[in-house]
Amino acid sequence: MWHVQPEPSKHELAYREIRVRIIDGRYGPGHRLVLSSLARELDVSPVPVREAIRRLEAEGLVHFERNVGARVATLQDDEWEQLVEMLALLDGFAFAAAAPRVSAADLAEAREFNGALRAAASAGQIDHDEVMLLHRRFHRALYRCCGNRYVIESLDGIWDRIDASRVLSTLYPALRLKTAVEEHDALLDRLERGEDDATVLEACAREHNLNAISTIRKNVGSEQ
Repeated sequence: MWHVQPEPSKHELAYREIRVRIIDGRYGPGHRLVLSSLARELDVSPVPVREAIRRLEAEGLVHFERNVGARVATLQDDEWEQLVEMLALLDGFAFAAAAPRVSAADLAEAREFNGALRAAASAGQIDHDEVMLLHRRFHRALYRCCGNRYVIESLDGIWDRIDASRVLSTLYPALRLKTAVEEHDALLDRLERGEDDATVLEACAREHNLNAISTIRKNVGSEQ
């Protein structure tokens, strides 16, 4: 017997659409989310939009300012570093946990994404958004194999916040991409050899993620 999936509610549709616009940068950091305007644009009442924005606030993608209203969240000062630190912690764990579960097909997919990143690094002009999408897909091809859905969901959420912040999309491709591609290859080689224990794998993956902070801070600091 076929089970018909119910149609998404107006709240769910509003949530999905606003969320996509935040993640892909159409609504950048600090963008004001005006309920009445969004309701007209999405052809719904303000109530579903308000519920959607509250849900996005709970995810850390939106924040409310007194006498201003809802805005797309902006990472201040060292907040983006803290976010990458959390990414490094969870991604390191997931990388080690994925090692006994990852298949040849998973590794091939990750290699393909890294190959596209290598081509982007060699190109004269870099599409920053495309680079960050490929980078995210590379990591997800591996951490999705960790066997812990809560870790996977947490990493997906952290990546969403990184994408929405636009901080790394403006700095990472130019400052970090070439070295990151080489480190990706080294991580994949470790998985294929299968010689390292979980502690070594976790440390290597964590260091790879943390290198983004040190590289960006070093280069941005030297320009100030």
